[in-house]
Amino acid sequence: MVPGFSQPYGVLIMNPLPRISSERLAALPVGSRLKLGSQIVKLTGRGPFTYSDGRTEDIIEYVDSRGVAGSHAESIFLASATEHLNSVMCDKCGQLRHPDDCDVRTIHTAMASRTGHFCHDKGCAERFFLLHPAQSTRTRKRGW
Repeated sequence: MVPGFSQPYGVLIMNPLPRISSERLAALPVGSRLKLGSQIVKLTGRGPFTYSDGRTEDIIEYVDSRGVAGSHAESIFLASATEHLNSVMCDKCGQLRHPDDCDVRTIHTAMASRTGHFCHDKGCAERFFLLHPAQSTRTRKRGW
């Protein structure tokens, strides 16, 4: 087996990187770094929060890379955070992947262009541009 892959040599199926589990999140000390969406954040604490209807939910507090404090419900952290700080999210299927496992393509919209990451092994780029043909590569207009 090739480390990081689920198949033996020759057939390479790249595994998505795992999101953080509630047990692991509870075990992390204050000051640990996580990737939340596209930001790298540092945990500063956690505690219960009681809503006006009586529900209680754990809130995770953090500081982002600009030094701005923030907090989210634990369920949001479990859905979008990972300990793999270099991971990127596929723009088609939402899986977290290592950057080497992704195809990088330019996505054009009406007003801007951006770089998108897509799973290499699942063909997400082709499926994305089949669903959104207007966002594929365009030629530039020349002259008026």
